[in-house]
Amino acid sequence: MAELECAHALIGGDWTESPGPAIPVIDPYHEEMIGEVAESGLDLVDRAVAAATQAQPGWAGRDVDERARLLEGVAVLLDRDRERMAELVGREMGMPVGLARVTQAELPAAVLRTTADLARQFPWSTRIDGAVVHRCPAGVVAAITPWNMPVHQIVAKVAAALAAGCPVVLKPSEQTPFDANALVKLFIEAGCPPGVLNTVTGTGAVTGTALAGHPGLGHVSFTGSVAAGRTVAGLAARTLTRSTLELGGKSPAIILPDADLATAVAGAVAGGLVNSGQACNATTRMLVPAHLIGEVLPLVKDEVENYVLGAPADPATRQGPLASARQRDRVLAYISSAVKAGGTLVTGSAEPSEVSAHGYFVDPAVITGLPENAEAIREEIFGPVIAIQAYSDIDDAVRIANDCDFGLSAEVWSADAEHAQVIAARLHAGQVKINGVRTRDRLAVPFGGMKNSGHGRELGTYGIEEFTELRAVLS
Repeated sequence: MAELECAHALIGGDWTESPGPAIPVIDPYHEEMIGEVAESGLDLVDRAVAAATQAQPGWAGRDVDERARLLEGVAVLLDRDRERMAELVGREMGMPVGLARVTQAELPAAVLRTTADLARQFPWSTRIDGAVVHRCPAGVVAAITPWNMPVHQIVAKVAAALAAGCPVVLKPSEQTPFDANALVKLFIEAGCPPGVLNTVTGTGAVTGTALAGHPGLGHVSFTGSVAAGRTVAGLAARTLTRSTLELGGKSPAIILPDADLATAVAGAVAGGLVNSGQACNATTRMLVPAHLIGEVLPLVKDEVENYVLGAPADPATRQGPLASARQRDRVLAYISSAVKAGGTLVTGSAEPSEVSAHGYFVDPAVITGLPENAEAIREEIFGPVIAIQAYSDIDDAVRIANDCDFGLSAEVWSADAEHAQVIAARLHAGQVKINGVRTRDRLAVPFGGMKNSGHGRELGTYGIEEFTELRAVLS
């Protein structure tokens, strides 16, 4: 399999070779190196922030419609290159091509267009009590993005920041640098001015740390783990830089007694196993009425065992390998720990999947009978593992759902949509989805969490607002 070119930094419109050590990028299906990414380090971070700072006045001074047209131009090019982008993501982190096409090409293109539309409608100036209150660009934005939904997460941050008039320094995950390079080239092709979008490459520990703590930033937007989020927030706080943190989740799917069980189980399983469970808002806890457990378990088992595991490039594949050997081993350790804690495996195994002679595969696992303090109930596994929890009544379901350190997302399944709304209002989550609606169907709706799931919001006008400051002019 052909290797990809080494991923370099883009600074002030010029591709720049990073002087740091080369980091191999591994294809998780073939278990082969497909290219390298270099560690940018502090010097290139300084240069990237300086280039963005120089570009800021010109970009902030552009008409909003002009900024919006850039986003729309990138969307057209992303539509054109959607197959190439899906292939890149599949090779980098194992996402099946069908899912990658939808979530890492078509969805980001839709986010670009939606953000452009909303930027034109955004209340950049409002009159309050005889004063004019302006929404002003916050300054240079650091966007630090993850490997699990790589293109979507880049676009969610970059589109909103550019719409707000802020230049960006992007640090993509070192596991998925090639899709980031491909996307940035589309911005250049669409006419993005030099310095408005810059990239630095490398690890979070080195380049990410240098970027998050840089004194020249106006805002830091980070998506990743809780531990890394705390580090980023601490680094940003040293320079009093505001931050947006989109962190982990342990999202519940509450199946109410009146729900159609077959529909609810299929939807909840799909939400829990999406992207091999490597999604921050995956519904990895299924809450079921205790008297219906006997009916639900066979439905869950049948649904999960119908998943097709295989090569990311195969259109028939529904679940690809996990993104790395480390991730596979971590997930298997959680499954083993859950069994030792008294859980029963409805389906799945604590051993590597034998679906392929190679690849970091884990068979999707469903576990029941765990105590509420078990690791598999309380911690984000980030793999294809669903825990089923029984509840006695509605109050107990709400209690179990909220008894969690995270608060990113939740689902409610019911035949009575109004009743589901009442339950949703009691849940401690940044998003609650009723009867299977998906985030990608509601692009103007804010996305973000409570508690250990972070703070701030992405998408819609709320995402643009994150990258603005208020200026009140009194007369």
